[in-house]
This record gives sequence, C-alpha cells and structure tokens, in this order.
Amino acid sequence: MKRKNALDLLAAARPADLDLPGSPRARMEELPTPVRRGRARWVGAVAASLATASVIGALAFPRLLNPSVSTGQVVTVPAGNALDTAARNAAAQRQTPGRFWHTEGLILGEEVIGAPDNRYRIKTRSQSGLWNPRDSATLTVLTERGLPTVPASRQEEQAWRRAGKPKLCGNDTDCKNDTAPLGRTRFMFMPGTWPYGDQGLTLPAAELLDLPQEPDALRERLLAFWPAYSETMKDWPTPPAGTSLPTKDSWLLGISLDLLQRAPISAGTRGALYRMVANLPGTRALGRIPDAEGRLGIGIGWTQAVGDGQSEQQLIVEESSGRLLALQNVVVKPWSQDPAGSEGAAGLPAGTVYHALVHQRAAWTDTPARLPKGCSAPTQSDRKDCVG
Repeated sequence: MKRKNALDLLAAARPADLDLPGSPRARMEELPTPVRRGRARWVGAVAASLATASVIGALAFPRLLNPSVSTGQVVTVPAGNALDTAARNAAAQRQTPGRFWHTEGLILGEEVIGAPDNRYRIKTRSQSGLWNPRDSATLTVLTERGLPTVPASRQEEQAWRRAGKPKLCGNDTDCKNDTAPLGRTRFMFMPGTWPYGDQGLTLPAAELLDLPQEPDALRERLLAFWPAYSETMKDWPTPPAGTSLPTKDSWLLGISLDLLQRAPISAGTRGALYRMVANLPGTRALGRIPDAEGRLGIGIGWTQAVGDGQSEQQLIVEESSGRLLALQNVVVKPWSQDPAGSEGAAGLPAGTVYHALVHQRAAWTDTPARLPKGCSAPTQSDRKDCVG
C-alpha cells in the first residue's frame, strides 16, 4: 500500500531498523530516478488508533512491538562497560540551549526488487533534518530530500541492466517520490511535543532538559510513564502472528533511543542514556564497528526475531566525543520470504545493513528552518506539509 501523504507515512512509521549506504561508483547519468517508499504496517494501525504521528523513515520492523531482545551472548566485556568512555565524554560536552535542537542526517535503505528470475538489490538514500523547538508551543519541523537510488553493487547493476534499466521505484509503484522528491525538500510540521508524547513520555522540552543525569535515577523517571502507556495497549489491534506487544524493557529501549536521536536533552542526560541502554537486558557489546557511512564507533546491539529471520539493531557512538553516529539494523538470519510490512527484505544476505539513520550534525541553534516561498508555518491544530 503506497501512501501519498507524507504525514500519513509518518503516522505509519517507527524507526527501528537502519541500513548501510556505500553507493556503487556507477555512472550517475545512466542511473534512474530515486525513490522513497511508504509502507503500511500493523504499527500504522496502532498509531492511527491512538491518533498519533511518528518518525521519518520507512521501517522494516515495527519498533512498537516487543523485539524479543536478545538471544546473543555478550562479547568480551559486559555491555554496561561498553559505552562508559563515550558516556563520560558525552556528559562533559558543553552546550548552550537555543531556540531549536537541530539535527541533520541520512535515511538509508537496501532491498531486493525485480522479476522472480532476475532479482537485484538497490540502495535508497535521502537527506533528513529536524528542528525540535525548546518552546512546546512552536511546531517541530521535519524535512526529507530525495537523493538518487542506485543498484547496490556492480553485479546488481548488471542485473538491473538485463532488466532493461527500469526506474528504481522500490515499492513506490508509480515513482512519484511522494515522501522525498528527488532534488526537492518536503517540509513536515508536527506538534512541539512530538514524538515523545506519542510514546507516553508527556514532557515538554524544558522538562526533557531537566531529566536526571544518573542512569538509575533516569531509568526510574522514564519508567514512571510506563503504567499509563501500557494501559493504552488495551485498545490496540491484535498483533500479527510471531509478534507481541511491547514489554516494559522494550518500551524503555524504544523511548531511550528516541531521546538519543532527536530530543533536546542535556549533555549529562545523554551520557546517562548511553549507560542505561547499555545495561538493558540482552544488550550485546559489539566493540568498534563502522556505521553506515564507514565511520568507526563503539557499538552495542539487540537481536530480534522477525518472521523466519533475525536482525540486530545497533547503536553506534563516537567514543572520543560521545556523539551519536547511527542507528542501523543488520540481517543476522536471512529471510526466505518478506516478513509482514517489510517488502524487499527476503534475499538480503546476512551482514547486510538494510536500514540506517545516520547522524551528521546535532546542535542547538536560534535559527529556524527556512521555509520555501508559499509554505507558511501552520498552527498547532493545522498540521500540513509542503514541498520546496
């Protein structure tokens, strides 16, 4: 099911999986129009039932579900020690809050498409941005700009050429690039409290900045919101076979990763979040690993069974500064058929980073998003989007 409206897509998506780029050195003039897809999922029904909105990026796994963390063994050192240095360096960073917490990054994906007798892998890529206001009465602005979709390797490019070099639409059947049009930017407007209230964390930015800076106290503060949130699950649709509703631990992991990705939080809270998630059940220490753009960082991960396969969600942090590099999902056990809501996942080999949110910049600023001509900022009760 393809979604024409970007805000509808946001309401149906949750960021849980991430993907490796590494676009081939192909002749760009011969490559087709890029694509971003909208995918309908069970989690979209959940979001709709709660009248909430979600996060940029198409998912291959609905993170609102219990990801069954984790089945792997901890590597060499306890995971709780894995991010200690990064957490200490993150907490030591000096930051002067401005009007907006501004982040920039990439949304990257890989999937298998093509005829049954000539399947090939493609890589999708878009630029994203976010202006999260310190004043909750101000709207959050999200942006997404389409970048070229390409075959995943020279071998995949040969298969694409055998197919007649069709437009690389992925699951976007008419190549409209509705979410992230090529060479243009889509601006999306959400309430200033988005997305944390949707996940049960009903705190304005000013109180997010006052969250505890010690792991145990922070965990206790966040878990205070779990009982009310768990009550809302009584109204959720029945989850698909092989999945289940969130547990307290999976919800805590999800909200913690949301805070790390896009929240206006203090440097001390960021360091505490690193230590807290590193100590959650099932966390694996991964050592030094590359993020989706090849930057080395310290990683921790959580494995999750999805359909007849398995993936691992990875958090990667730059140790020297404590800044977040990426969240990405890696194929651990390949799928023989696409799991629900994950078209194009079957056939991806083990080790493929098939979806990624790569962080390039995060800082406070007093400068708001520059809206294109004719795109006026709506009111809190008048959500909309525009392209410029």
